[in-house]
Amino acid sequence: MRDNLTRRAGIIGASRLVASSVVGLVVSVVLSRVFDPAVYGTFQQTWFLTQMTIEIALFGIPIGILYFVPRLTEPERRGLFLRVFLLLAGIGAVLAALLYGAAPHVSRLFDNPALEGTLRVFSLYALFLVPGIPMDAFLIAQERHRLLGLLTIAHSLLFLAAVFLPAALGLALAGILWALVGYGALRAGLVFAAAATTVRSVRAAAGKGLLRRFVLYSIPVGLNDLLRVVGRWLDKTVVSAYFSPEVFAVYANGAVEIPFVGVLSGAIASVMIPEFSRLSDEGKRGEVLALWHRATVKTGVLLLPLFVFFMILAAPFLVFLFSETYRASAGPFRVYLLLLPLRSAAYAPILLALGRPRLVALGALGDVALNLALSILLIPAFGYLGPAIATVATTYAQAAFYLSCTSRLLSVSWRRVFPWMGIARLLLLSLVPAPLLLPLAGASLRPIVVLAIGTVLYFGPMILLMWRFGPLGESDKELVRRLLRISKSS
Repeated sequence: MRDNLTRRAGIIGASRLVASSVVGLVVSVVLSRVFDPAVYGTFQQTWFLTQMTIEIALFGIPIGILYFVPRLTEPERRGLFLRVFLLLAGIGAVLAALLYGAAPHVSRLFDNPALEGTLRVFSLYALFLVPGIPMDAFLIAQERHRLLGLLTIAHSLLFLAAVFLPAALGLALAGILWALVGYGALRAGLVFAAAATTVRSVRAAAGKGLLRRFVLYSIPVGLNDLLRVVGRWLDKTVVSAYFSPEVFAVYANGAVEIPFVGVLSGAIASVMIPEFSRLSDEGKRGEVLALWHRATVKTGVLLLPLFVFFMILAAPFLVFLFSETYRASAGPFRVYLLLLPLRSAAYAPILLALGRPRLVALGALGDVALNLALSILLIPAFGYLGPAIATVATTYAQAAFYLSCTSRLLSVSWRRVFPWMGIARLLLLSLVPAPLLLPLAGASLRPIVVLAIGTVLYFGPMILLMWRFGPLGESDKELVRRLLRISKSS
């Protein structure tokens, strides 16, 4: 089972790393240099508002698919697939109409007249994306991970073409947005066709009460998603409302987590939810906790060294990516880096698998309420860093609540519910070579030179420390040895 889980996590993680992480970063790097901060800030506002509303509109449907499809017969899967797609097509149409109609009001709220036109164009992007995105979850539940990986890479290439070709031709922002609308339509068509091939050989069957059970499960999950998404984008909404598009451009480039962190967490969650659900149904709650601990520690091996490295070299990293214009982006970037130790674990999926989506929703509600209050209160003292500080503080509070709930449901103490010692050990190991980076932080060298030297000085000793003292098992070390042998022979 572990090998199968590792394979699935690798396929999903690698494909989404390319799609959501690397591609998004490349687009930001290019457009921040092509456009002045005001236009680039308008693009970022258009993008985050559309992404936020799309994620809200999905309302727990992808998680519902991951939870239900493995439990269904083939005819029931086809019946659910058809009904869910029709439902999503209707939701997409409603969302596009709402975005179009709300555009003038949003542009006034953000004091950015250019936002009205860009939002109205991009409302069509939402029309196409809403029906297509949950089809990814259907492919995962049908164990078509390799197909999903290939599709994701194809989508990434199309996305890059939609951005870079208009930019290379010297078109304005509107040209790029129209190209992205075309990309959205093509992406939705491709992923729908791929998902449809997995159920085309059987006759559809509704299943007694299936749709009702699916909706009843998805509603509390959807409410949690609503709160989670609002919490995720809340700081950017507050900064957009309080500051100019130029300031928002600086904030948006810095107020992000390291590119693949969210991708890695999402991939692990997508893979673990079905496994957690199965083990929970079989009464093997001890195995649920053990599996979660293993995933948390293995994720920490990657994330905690990155936390230390980028905390010290944040400024040269941001200048390297976005130019000297965005050196100030290092401020919110360092604040967001404080989330990395927390991201070693995925807290909500274990509660969802234990059948407690209401607890997840309650934690998300507290996060949004506290985040909004702190964001507004901290702006006078910290300026645009206030919302970032509020986001980090409330995320830690939410994680503590989820751990408390998990501890109670699994009847284990706080000492045992989380691999505290494993994560603390990894953090200490990550700090050992940190002094080697300190002279580079203020060095008057080109950013790429600083990052290259820092990578060698830090990650060389770090790899040796992890190999000798880290949590890598013999199977992990053997995998590394095989990869090294392959690279030497090629």
